[in-house]
Amino acid sequence: MRVLFYCANLSGSGHYRCVYPARALRRRGHRADWQVGINFNPRTFDPTDLSYDVYVIQMAQFREAEALLGRLAALGKVGLVEVDDHARATPFYNPAFRVFRGRGGKARLLEECVRAADGVTVSTPELAELFAPLNPNTFPLPNCIDLEDPAWKPRAEKEEGRVVVGWAGSPTHLEDFRPLVPVLEALCRRYPRVKVAVGGPEEVFSLLGQIPEGQKEYLPPVPFEKYPEMLARFDIGLAPLQDNAFNRCKSDLKGLEYSALGIPFLASPLPSYRRLVEEGKNGFLCSHRREWFGRLSLLVEKEELRRRMGEAAREIVERRMSDHYAPLWEGMLEALLLRRRLLSAVESVSAPN
Repeated sequence: MRVLFYCANLSGSGHYRCVYPARALRRRGHRADWQVGINFNPRTFDPTDLSYDVYVIQMAQFREAEALLGRLAALGKVGLVEVDDHARATPFYNPAFRVFRGRGGKARLLEECVRAADGVTVSTPELAELFAPLNPNTFPLPNCIDLEDPAWKPRAEKEEGRVVVGWAGSPTHLEDFRPLVPVLEALCRRYPRVKVAVGGPEEVFSLLGQIPEGQKEYLPPVPFEKYPEMLARFDIGLAPLQDNAFNRCKSDLKGLEYSALGIPFLASPLPSYRRLVEEGKNGFLCSHRREWFGRLSLLVEKEELRRRMGEAAREIVERRMSDHYAPLWEGMLEALLLRRRLLSAVESVSAPN
């Protein structure tokens, strides 16, 4: 089987939803490639490279993608749409709000592409429930870590005498992080050895204005291959999310990233994290400030507990490697390819001479 992934980017989502599945399929003997963006003939909408059986379009949210999906069907090829967010529920504070929900928003275009596709892959069961009415061939395929990727074997540069409480992400999580600021301020007052590290958006780091300079650190954005190295500096990871429709469809990816590096973490009790976290074993779920502060204090004080929970987290994520889910991708793609070939055969027989 020959599969081409059209990635929206090569940052986190592009790797987890395209590059890692492609690599896992390669290890199962398939030809699987990826590229950023789609290439097609602007006159016919044929893909530039017609040698593939299956084309996966990540976050298809433009008219050209809809036309390409139609052309792929006519050519007897499989066209899939990959979605990892509830675009229609993008909250107003998210920088992508205007893109998806503003005037002429792309959420509607994404849904039209979903309808036109042979199938849809999503990252959570909650997204599957949303998109199944639009396309019955909707498959929840969870995010996985490719532990074969050398990036996930970084050198851990821990600070002697410090306990680093860290978070890294994108500016879209500014309001998710904000409620933790008073907790982190109180934590730093109680424990002078605590340092709060924020990786990525300066806007999030700027929320820590009341924390002394010596107890906070800003880590600038880095390419994906350097991202695990950034996270490896943390002793405790944070995964706060506000409880809203958008975040309830989010995956447990942040927790997986921490776990891959043996870092215990605290997360908001949203659906994906309820499935991932074994309370007190690999992490903690925290609903309000008292819980965040209490669990953080416990981990700051007990180094041995951090070590045990980090080891357990690593063991759990080893069961979520991309190779473990490759048979699901393989079976789904082969079934859709067979379906497309049968449909094409029926259409050719039914066509008038």
